Amino acid sequence: MELRVGIAGAGSMGRAHAEAYARLGVPVFAVADTDPERARTLAAPYGARELASLEDMLEAGVNAVSVCLPHNLHLSAVLLCAERGIPLLIEKPHCCSAAEARLIHEACWEHGQTPMVGFTHRFLRSTRELERRLRSGEFGSVELVTDCLAARSLGPAAPAWYGDRKAAGGGITMIGTIHAVDRFRHLLGSELAAVQAVWREPEGGGVEHVAVILLDFVSGACGSVAAYRSPAPGHERLHRYQIFGTRGEAACVVDEFSKQRLNIMTGGHTTNVDCAGDEPFTLEIGEFLSSIQEGRAPSPGLDDGEIALATVLAIYESARTGHRVQMEDFMKQHFPWRSESR
Repeated sequence: MELRVGIAGAGSMGRAHAEAYARLGVPVFAVADTDPERARTLAAPYGARELASLEDMLEAGVNAVSVCLPHNLHLSAVLLCAERGIPLLIEKPHCCSAAEARLIHEACWEHGQTPMVGFTHRFLRSTRELERRLRSGEFGSVELVTDCLAARSLGPAAPAWYGDRKAAGGGITMIGTIHAVDRFRHLLGSELAAVQAVWREPEGGGVEHVAVILLDFVSGACGSVAAYRSPAPGHERLHRYQIFGTRGEAACVVDEFSKQRLNIMTGGHTTNVDCAGDEPFTLEIGEFLSSIQEGRAPSPGLDDGEIALATVLAIYESARTGHRVQMEDFMKQHFPWRSESR
């Protein structure tokens, strides 16, 4: 099948996807964005069609779509594509609420679709190296994980909708911490048993810019996640996480994808792993394309998207109520179709 890839949304994620398709030798067929200039700017280097809407792009004949829109527009985009049988790569979070997640789940099930959800951190060289070592038992039993993210402010360089709870679904937790949730459950091979959180919103309201979360895994591991969107002028993105096991530990710095630093200590010896020249978006897009060509479900898939979203929503409930939230109870109440389908 000749792929005619369309990109819905010509922002920063749309650019990242377009570049990855190009590196893999797959031409972008069309770009859709409500801003004509932005669509033109992204489409031109690839000789792609510039269109005003996803509907126009589908009419033009695309047969695979990257959804890189504001989060609150994911639902309508997914429904349009699912009913036409179009393979989908949806940027995380795949939607903003449990109600939207159910509609997406039902539409994809009805039309036999198995979309991919864009948790790019899974494709980082540091993550893949840690996954290999964890699966081999090199770290023993993992007992503690920690994650600390200090992102840049919502200044001119950030999409304006990041500061709109309706459009984004939330603040730093929905946009940043969701990666930590997915990464840790993936690396540990364990679901979360419970979460407890506090958050802060800036004066005058808006989305949360501070969040501190405790994680309790079914495996017995504990975790903490701290996330902050710094208003300090000149602040550079800082992101680091650690994994502590009974036989070893690891520390990873991911300030930028191109600046990963992985330090591993096992058996009394320390190893620094070279993660230079990494292209996680290329690997992510490669998995999406391979899943289409091989007729199989991609990974991470809709199941992973639902679990990560549910965890973030449980974190928000904990922050609002001040109570620890048991994930099994939360899932039964807000994502009942997951247990119904098993």
